[in-house]
Formats: sequence, C-alpha cells, structure tokens
Amino acid sequence: MPIGRGEGVLGWTMLFALIGGVLLWYSKQQPFPEISGLHGRGWLLIAGLLLIGEQAPTQTADLNQVGALVACGLGGVGVLAGVRHMSVTQRDVVVAPLSGLLLCFGAIAMLATGWEQFSGAEQLGAFLLATLLILGEIYLFFRGMIVGTTGRMWSAAGMRQLERGLLHGPPGAIACFERSWDAENEYIDAMSHAALVRIHAHLRNIRLERTHRERLARLGGEEAVDSTWLKEVEKRLRKLAPTSDESE
Repeated sequence: MPIGRGEGVLGWTMLFALIGGVLLWYSKQQPFPEISGLHGRGWLLIAGLLLIGEQAPTQTADLNQVGALVACGLGGVGVLAGVRHMSVTQRDVVVAPLSGLLLCFGAIAMLATGWEQFSGAEQLGAFLLATLLILGEIYLFFRGMIVGTTGRMWSAAGMRQLERGLLHGPPGAIACFERSWDAENEYIDAMSHAALVRIHAHLRNIRLERTHRERLARLGGEEAVDSTWLKEVEKRLRKLAPTSDESE
C-alpha cells in the first residue's frame, strides 16, 4: 500500500545537501581535494534523488525510512573509507567525521522509529549503541576537524603537484610545501625547506631561495634531509622548463 509523503523527507534532503556542500567546500583546503570532493558530489546526488522522489505523484515507499536507511548505510561506508584515508593513506581527514554525522543521524532515526516496540533490554541495547556512535563521532570530529591535516600530507601533495608541473597558485607545489610544517617532526620542516630551496632556485627567485636556505640551515642543513628525497625533487624539477629570472 502506498505510504504518504513524510515531512521529514525535506529534512533528510537538506541534511544530505548540507553535508555534501561542506565536503565540497572543505575539499578546497585539503592536500588531496579529489577525495572529499567525490564524496561531496555523491551526497549532493543523493539529496537530488530524494528531492525527485518526494515530488513523485505516487510513492510506494516511506521516503523518511529510505532517507534514514541511506544515511545509515552509506554513512557507514563513508566512515570506513574516511578512516582508511585518515590513518592508512593519510590523504584526507574530513570524509570520516562528516560521513559519521550521517551515520549517527540515520542510525538514531531508525532506532527511534522502533523504540516503542522494543523490550526493556532492547531499549538499553539501542541506547548503548547510540551512545557508542556519538562517542565515535566525537573522536572522528576531533581527529579530523580539530587536529586537521598533517605536514606529511601536505608534503606528499607537494611532491605530486611537482610531478604534475604545477608550482604556483593555491593548489601548487609551493603552496603545499609552505603548509607542510610539523612542530613534532622537524625533519618534515627540513624536507619542505629543502624542496622550496630547489623550486625557487629553478624559478630563479634568489630572495626566496635565500630565505628558505637560511631556515633549512637552522634545522641542520641538507645533511638533515634524506638524500633520496632531494634526488626525487631534483628529478621532477629537471622535467620542467627553466623560467625567466625573477630575482631581487
């Protein structure tokens, strides 16, 4: 039997659209923007599909339940993918906490729907499950949104942009290396300054080359940097055409 439209469908649509928009916005500030950008576009697509379904003249499913189920299922998938990128590949930190929000909303909505039919033990189990989900989301939010990206992530992004020949602008190698500072691991700072020394030497920007060379010297000089790293930077720079003089 067709089930009437629920007012909560608009709420689910707005939630999916909001999370998708936030992911797209945050992707511009990530060292590997394609990861959060892909998830953001996916959530916006789901919001669009829910909106289309809500406008259908006849409905054979409760879109409120569909929205909660999709949020719970795909939110869980997003958390797993985000945790992998956060801890293993170290390429993204925003997908996990924002997908976790959807997982929490979806799971709690599904638990609330059947709350009155649960026995006392089932209600206790549902409460504990909701509590665990919320505590997990707090951890993911702190780890991703508060701690944020690491210097290692920006350094890896800088090497990728260097391989692509993208040096300038917000997504360029220079900007990535300038953001790859790590107070706990000074060797990452040294690696970044060593890369910037070579990049500015390639660009013949003597002033900035001198600035980063001085900062590198305070961290122990090039002896503090892995020679393999230096060779990789130089190999990528050799593929680029030399630029005109920008010094002084």
